[in-house]
Amino acid sequence: MGTSKIGSRIDASHPAYERLVDEALRKAKLIGDDGPTPYLAHVLLDFPLTWALKRLEGLDSVLRARTLVATQASHPVYLDCLASYHVSGVVTSTDEPALLSGVYAAATAQRTYQWRSGLTYMELRVTRLLLRGLDTKELASTLSIATKTVNAHISNVLCKTGAENRAQLIAHLIDGSHADD
Repeated sequence: MGTSKIGSRIDASHPAYERLVDEALRKAKLIGDDGPTPYLAHVLLDFPLTWALKRLEGLDSVLRARTLVATQASHPVYLDCLASYHVSGVVTSTDEPALLSGVYAAATAQRTYQWRSGLTYMELRVTRLLLRGLDTKELASTLSIATKTVNAHISNVLCKTGAENRAQLIAHLIDGSHADD
């Protein structure tokens, strides 16, 4: 019985970022010029931070299911925000074993991500939009909910993360620190 080929395609905001994972994928023979592969993982590099948020919104659900997001972020809420797009997995780009196993899982659309933040799906959706710079009215319009409901979700996120305000929340998510550190 033959083995099925697994490959990957890197999606980055700039070709220079591809080098962050390219060597590990080439060494494992998960990327190269070997022709088409039946199982193809989509590796989305979140460099600079928050770039992947906009990119994930433009992908259809089938491609997102085969997507592994590699990021430099470490904050559980930020990682959950990326995973809330229903991707196969989210890994730190410097964790080579996680990257390689994530590519194998993504190639066959297996979900491997373990939720870490304790936020609800709606709280994660609100946080994703905050990370993209939307204000309360834009959030309400995008999510088709009242501004009062948006504020309630933001209040819940702030309480759960220990952040005092939206700006502090975003700063903690992007720099990877925790509000209670």
